[in-house]
Amino acid sequence: MKAVHFGIRNRQSPALAGGFFDPDMPADWRVAFLLNEHDALWVDAEADDAERVREELADAPAAAFVVVDESQWTDDWLPLGADYGHTIFCRRSDTPLWRPESDVTGARVGLVPASDDPARLKAWLEAFLAQAPGSAALFVDGEPPSTATVDRLKTLADLLGL
Repeated sequence: MKAVHFGIRNRQSPALAGGFFDPDMPADWRVAFLLNEHDALWVDAEADDAERVREELADAPAAAFVVVDESQWTDDWLPLGADYGHTIFCRRSDTPLWRPESDVTGARVGLVPASDDPARLKAWLEAFLAQAPGSAALFVDGEPPSTATVDRLKTLADLLGL
């Protein structure tokens, strides 16, 4: 059975402050909070908190699927997977990325827009998993990020026995 992981792509969005993150939460706690709530994390290797993400992964409560986008640090990131049980996926611009409207196959990472339509989310989840070659991660894309869509996807995955 394939493992599927869920997260939000735009984890640094200001829209998350106050709605998802407690307004009094220090910014440097946000990565740890996300790792408690989601089991997939998208990080741009050039992000201002990329080093903090690496540090937080060492103390994460459970293994995570981490997409390191356009990484120049492949050798630095990969030991985090081996040493801590995380799946580190270093994604380059030519790496397949699945989207509901695409005909991509063999993608381990996918993006869906926010939605509150369970039938649509189920169809997207099933289509993504049908083409994924093993353990994969599906991220909710868009601004503002929708953590509610992530929760809906996780519920659907549980109901489907994934």
